[in-house]
Amino acid sequence: MPVPNTLWLLRKALLNPNGIGQPVRYGRAMRAGLSAYSALDTLVLRRKNRADYRSEKVLVPGRKLLYVAVPKAASRSLLRFLIGQQVKNEAGPAVIYEKSLEALFRIRPEARDYFKFTVVRNPWSRVVSVYNQKIQSDNPLIAARLMNGRTGLLPNMPFDAFVEWLCSEEGVDERADSHWLAQHKILGIGGPEPVRYDFIGKLERLSHDLATLSAEIGVSLSGVGHLVRSGASERYRTVYTERTAALVAQRYARDIELFGYRFDGNEPDDGPSP
Repeated sequence: MPVPNTLWLLRKALLNPNGIGQPVRYGRAMRAGLSAYSALDTLVLRRKNRADYRSEKVLVPGRKLLYVAVPKAASRSLLRFLIGQQVKNEAGPAVIYEKSLEALFRIRPEARDYFKFTVVRNPWSRVVSVYNQKIQSDNPLIAARLMNGRTGLLPNMPFDAFVEWLCSEEGVDERADSHWLAQHKILGIGGPEPVRYDFIGKLERLSHDLATLSAEIGVSLSGVGHLVRSGASERYRTVYTERTAALVAQRYARDIELFGYRFDGNEPDDGPSP
């Protein structure tokens, strides 16, 4: 079933009332309520120790568009824009599905023929963003959903320790949360029946790529840029040691190869492979 757009917005507001990625502190009543919700979500609704492929997929049937969200790659901004009035006025309402691509195509087989697009991010930068906004978060719901069932993953653990965990047997893709699951696996690229994308943008050149994408789909995405709260930054390199940089390179080697990323950020401009 699709997720009603208003429910999706409400849930994100509860998760981050002070803004996406901003640490928050709740009163006792709110903390208790969220803890109860997280227990239900973690123990009943989610399957432990399996890869979470359920990042949002947005269908815009009026334009035959399918956006596959990669967490930590401007996904919140694009999602909010696509379900907002800007697109609704031009292309009809968008519909959100929080399912794997395989499940989505079973429910909506026509989506296979839609114009498919996404945005990816430098893996070293993405890992730092996950650490800053998830591992260091004071949100009890985030902590419950991410830490439960994952031995060795702790809130506010040092960055080097998080990278070591992420690149250990405990942090492998087979048991990964969508926020650190390899991007090519979220996108269904590289498997036995790879999904072919019509457009893959990069967070590092978001304004340029959104302008190109707007021309291709006939819908202006010019309003997305100002919604991005944390653009790609060169500062990620300062938190790495030689060892942790090498570990991330090994952990996300396929993403780095497919999307043409380098640790120093000096990637070619010919774009990632679809």
